[in-house]
Amino acid sequence: MRVPTRKTLLMLAAIAVLSLACVPAALADSVSFSLTSNNLGLGGSVGTVMITDSGTNQVTVTITMNAGFSLKLDGGDVAFNGPSGLTSGSASSVAGTAGLIGFAGLSFKQFHTNHEMGGLGKFSFDYANISGAPNGTVSADTLTFVLTAPGLMADQFTGAAIHFCTASGGDCGPKTGFASNGPPAAVPEPGTLSMIGTGLLGLGALTRKFIQK
Repeated sequence: MRVPTRKTLLMLAAIAVLSLACVPAALADSVSFSLTSNNLGLGGSVGTVMITDSGTNQVTVTITMNAGFSLKLDGGDVAFNGPSGLTSGSASSVAGTAGLIGFAGLSFKQFHTNHEMGGLGKFSFDYANISGAPNGTVSADTLTFVLTAPGLMADQFTGAAIHFCTASGGDCGPKTGFASNGPPAAVPEPGTLSMIGTGLLGLGALTRKFIQK
């Protein structure tokens, strides 16, 4: 059997390193929280909170409610755990939909820190009392907004909670409650980096073995 030359092995090693460098970074650029815990005793998830890196020091929050539920606007809350440095002025570009109606120009009128969310625990930052929706619209099926703070990234978020209604659309429904998540559904994957490192070490050992022969 032909033994690879040192030059060939070095070329193969270089190609392997370049290939691994092309692998997408293991750090997630978004996290997703399924709102499976609530204070009304309901089973399943009422919706999802997706947080995505959208710029330097900036993330975009997208809340999507499942059928039969909506996000309470006037008097409602959206809360987070994990990041630091958020302020009342961190939120901007708030927009939503209720049924077939879309509306922008919303705003959070209140901001709380270390706030208890309906018996589901305390959350570090709570954006509350969403105003500016069309007349008669008191809840939303979707809500998006931008958060900006020094060093802010999506993978810093460890939890989310909302104030929700038990009906879809803009009429809120007969009951309201609070819902929060379990563990994040999308997290950084250090295992991927570990596998890459192990592979490089193994390739290096193999190269040394052939060179010594």
